Amino acid sequence: MKDLAKIFGYLAAVIVLGALLAPPLYWAAQWLAGHGIFPVLAEFKFQKFFNRAALLAALLLLWPTIRALRIGNWRDLGLAPDPRWRQHLLAGFLLAALAVAALAFAYVQLGIYRIRDEIAWGKIPVVALSAITVGFLEEALFRGGIFGLLRRSLRPGVALFWVTALFAIVHFLKPDESYDPPVISWLSGFDLIPHTFHQFAEPMTLLAGFTTLFVLGGMCADATLRTRALWLGIGLHAGIVFVKMSFSVMAKFSVKAKHRDAYLPWVGERFENGLAPVAVLLLAWLAVRLWLAYENRHDTPARG
Repeated sequence: MKDLAKIFGYLAAVIVLGALLAPPLYWAAQWLAGHGIFPVLAEFKFQKFFNRAALLAALLLLWPTIRALRIGNWRDLGLAPDPRWRQHLLAGFLLAALAVAALAFAYVQLGIYRIRDEIAWGKIPVVALSAITVGFLEEALFRGGIFGLLRRSLRPGVALFWVTALFAIVHFLKPDESYDPPVISWLSGFDLIPHTFHQFAEPMTLLAGFTTLFVLGGMCADATLRTRALWLGIGLHAGIVFVKMSFSVMAKFSVKAKHRDAYLPWVGERFENGLAPVAVLLLAWLAVRLWLAYENRHDTPARG
């Protein structure tokens, strides 16, 4: 019960620290954009910086929490050094990126999305940096810290289910994009907190997006279990985020409102919603398992 209280305290502290960090992150981005450094940063709303601030807070507070739970090293979280970390990182990225790119290509061919008349290629470097950062931070947090803590007291399969459910739920705690803070001040992050629950008022959107995120989280957690390292999961996560965000730069949803019901439940208004992206991620998960099985069989004779 004491460990559980510490974990809940950690989650509360993440929200508070994230709310405090969001304004200076926003101001720093505006300063950089104003001096011609990554000018695309000026286009992002304060909500985007709130999301990244919460993720940064989660990572900053993770190690003190781990120490408070008397965890001495990564081995206590079920992790070990990966001698093939480069191979796993690259393979995960390519497998995930190719799977999502194939879905994006199919959407364009079917007329569900169309290529924009003008593509903001300058956003792609920022997208790449964001994908790598999100992949590393979220895997370290969810599949490294939280998953490792849960595995200390739960069976691996049960721990995988709960960390995956938490991963999906947390991603729905996003500030409402339609909310426009009048002036960004030190308290703007706290003003935004009540607006992070707006998606829970839309059950169908919640179910559609939750399923995709659950499969993504399950795939990354399974990769962590099988390799006892985070690198494969980081590659998978970064590959998916990179292609998804790049596709949003290059194309836009083009199905008219009166025809959208015809594509349900396979395709939703958001790229990640629907049974089609779920099916693609399940195929990617199967490919990851087959590749790891092949890798393990290849290693067996050498070990013998």
